[in-house]
Amino acid sequence: MELSITIPTQHSNQRDENFRKWKAESFPTQTPRFYDPKKMMDKKLYKYAAEDRFDELFDHLRFLSSMELSSIIYTQVSPSGNSLLHVSASHGMKDVTELLLQHFPRLMTGKNFHGDTALHLAAGAGQLETTAILINKAKGHGEANDFRYILEMKNDRGNTALHEANDFRYILEMENDRGNTALHEAVIHRHHAVARFLVSECSELCYTENKDHESPLYHAVENSDKEMLSILMLAIPHDDDLLEKLKGKSPVHAAVQGRKRKILKQIAKGKPELLRQKDEQGENPLHCAAFLGYVLETQFLLKEYRDGAIQKNKEGNMPIHVASKKGHVGVVDAYISEWTDPTEFLNTKRQNILHVAAEKGRHQVVRHILLNQNLEPLINMQDLDGNTPLHLASMHGRSIAAFNLVRNLKVEKNKANGEKLTPYEIAEKQSKIVELEFSGEQIPKGEGKQLMTLSVLHFWGAPKKPKVEYFRIKGRPLPKEEIKDRISTLLVVSVLIASVTFAGALQLPKSTDQPGTTASNTTTNSIQNHGISEENEGILRNVYIYFVMVALNASVMASIILSWAQLYDVKVAAHAVWLASVLTGGAIYLMCIAFAFAVAIDVGQHFCFFVVSLVVGGVLFLFQTLVSIPLIIPPSANQIIERIASPLIYLLIFALYYFLDWLYFKLKKKEE
Repeated sequence: MELSITIPTQHSNQRDENFRKWKAESFPTQTPRFYDPKKMMDKKLYKYAAEDRFDELFDHLRFLSSMELSSIIYTQVSPSGNSLLHVSASHGMKDVTELLLQHFPRLMTGKNFHGDTALHLAAGAGQLETTAILINKAKGHGEANDFRYILEMKNDRGNTALHEANDFRYILEMENDRGNTALHEAVIHRHHAVARFLVSECSELCYTENKDHESPLYHAVENSDKEMLSILMLAIPHDDDLLEKLKGKSPVHAAVQGRKRKILKQIAKGKPELLRQKDEQGENPLHCAAFLGYVLETQFLLKEYRDGAIQKNKEGNMPIHVASKKGHVGVVDAYISEWTDPTEFLNTKRQNILHVAAEKGRHQVVRHILLNQNLEPLINMQDLDGNTPLHLASMHGRSIAAFNLVRNLKVEKNKANGEKLTPYEIAEKQSKIVELEFSGEQIPKGEGKQLMTLSVLHFWGAPKKPKVEYFRIKGRPLPKEEIKDRISTLLVVSVLIASVTFAGALQLPKSTDQPGTTASNTTTNSIQNHGISEENEGILRNVYIYFVMVALNASVMASIILSWAQLYDVKVAAHAVWLASVLTGGAIYLMCIAFAFAVAIDVGQHFCFFVVSLVVGGVLFLFQTLVSIPLIIPPSANQIIERIASPLIYLLIFALYYFLDWLYFKLKKKEE
């Protein structure tokens, strides 16, 4: 289709005569030099082309030799790589554009540094007249001297335009460095008249996608341009297989993501088949709305495209499963209200919406389902592997979801799955795996939830066991190499403690700032400065000596025990290591207390400092006492204490986690 343009006759007779003269002018034959190094265009030539001053432009060109003419036309460009045709077409200068095409038709396929042809720039600038001139010339309606050259050009595969498309469509479908055609540029820049003209020439342009897999239809929706969308949809023939031809990103998905309900209504009315388009994950627009939690868009799409509610994506999930997976209660309700039996919504793993919510830890959805009596059949349903929702919550460490499930009276807590495991046994198994993988290391953030889940199930879902089970300890003999390493480490520590305490016994602390001062002088100074008395200082020094002496002897005994422990078998050595650990730990403990008394003696002449040192020392004494208890208790007793205390500790951590999650949910809801 050729566009008919009425142009007001504002040119003088002289201009018309000059235009015809230049049109009939002949120029030397040029050799295209598109691949030669580019040169900066003369700014006067740029100005002539941008202002439609064809007299000055062609008067400058007609006296040039073939080589000079080829250089100016094909080599000299603007800073963006634009030729004279690019400049005139983008500025809407129809006379210069027509004359350039008449005498230099090979400029039609020339590209700038960004891969744009003159048609790209004309369409992007909204220049309808020059766009029409370019298309009409490409169709062969002009009087170009050598325009057949364009159609005979070969691409990198050796194909001419006739091989690639139907004549002028080759020009229309040329892409820039972004993969955009001229129609993309017109749509992106909202030039309705240019877009209408381009699709009237070739409706197939509506289906082309750029490097970002975006079609002109997609851009029209993204821009919320209702008029442009209407132009494009009207241009598509009714008998076209739209879903087969339209590739790339779905325009309907773009409308859903942008919450553009008016655009959705327009598409549903004009091209309802677009509602069935799927993205690369195999998801239709209902999946998209479910993923984002958009209730109103879901309700609209359910009315217009109800069949999409039972379609599955590549993961095998229906839209309602996607909503449950993301924790969108409102969207889940929208689907439930459309169907009376919720057990019908099963994915390829035969999982219902409660399975999916429990597996992903969406406890808001879990709680909502548990409170709905009509959804009770979902609670204990088993998937392909025999797992109930509680099994999946236990397996994936979803502590809050497991807490909600296990406290519900309708949940079967001891139901076995396909592997004959109950939810508690699964949580116990997963926790052991975590403990083995990160033994002696800090447990990563996500893995700690597995232990919290086990603590929840321990109190609400564990089978009843006799209390005697807590006291049955399975001893694990230490490897010989591990015992040797422990002996070596403890021996070094005990010898160091013995050395330090021996030095401390030889050099007693004194309550004075002057080195070499006697105790009597110190006492006098202390009394004068209202510090501790001589008698009290002597008591402190005696206590210091006592603790240093006991620490010294304990460390020496530990060293002796460790020395002869290496002479006996592994069983005896294991007990010796425990005894040496107690003695070494006790020596460290006593040495720290002795240090506190030494500080008290040293600052005794200053009463305030003396009190502070006693208070700080007392606090540290309590803490050291607590951490020293495990050293005194035998390893078997430690295991019993750990078995009883661990669930309580993780339950307290879970309670804090539950509170923080509740607080976050409330604040988020308040913001919304």
